[in-house]
Amino acid sequence: MKTREILALALTGVILSGCATSKRPVAVMATPEYAAKEPIATSLFPSDQAVLGEEAVGRILSSKLELPAKAKLALMKFPDAEGSRYYGRYYWRDEEYLKGQQAQVDTLCTALLASDQIVEVIPLPSLMTPRQVSIPILREAAVRMQADLLLVFRVGSDTYSQYRTFAKDKVKAYSTCEMVLLDVRTGLVPFTRVVSREKLELKQTGDLELSETMRRAEQESTTDALRAAAEDLVNYIKSVPRKSR
Repeated sequence: MKTREILALALTGVILSGCATSKRPVAVMATPEYAAKEPIATSLFPSDQAVLGEEAVGRILSSKLELPAKAKLALMKFPDAEGSRYYGRYYWRDEEYLKGQQAQVDTLCTALLASDQIVEVIPLPSLMTPRQVSIPILREAAVRMQADLLLVFRVGSDTYSQYRTFAKDKVKAYSTCEMVLLDVRTGLVPFTRVVSREKLELKQTGDLELSETMRRAEQESTTDALRAAAEDLVNYIKSVPRKSR
């Protein structure tokens, strides 16, 4: 038995010694051989140059973007195919759903108009955009409305419920807001943000079904995520260069 214990201890020492002396893998780009190579300044892929020429790429990356001192902002909600997955097939026709969609727009408008640089926020009607949207199409729609900026957002939510025997049922909702700002004049995207918020709700006596609790939790977490993302955008606009007029 003593011999076995000695061999086990010796083997353990060898393993630990090997772990202690092993080196972390070095990235190829951090090696001296890679650093000695000639740098690449432009794309050598023909497909990249077919979409955007090297001269345009160089000019875009070497120039600065100035946002308008006073901007008219068009607001668009990106189509989401995952809507109403919790509340039934025809939830999109429900009054509460329509109110929730309007509440999202109102939340963003209120937060954005708190900025001195944003003087007007106008929702972009869905009739002006096709089902298959793209940056050029969105830019053209914003131009037709004479908007300086276009803000595209999308909100996704997930809810989780917990049934309790001697207490109120609990529902937790997670909402994630994705936000993209487009400068209409240049077609550049100077700002993006992804913000997640959660909300815990207890089933109230007035909730006929747990789905009502889910709706409330989702709407509140969505509002928090939208407001946080909009505040980040307002702070960003304050900090970047602006045109004199």
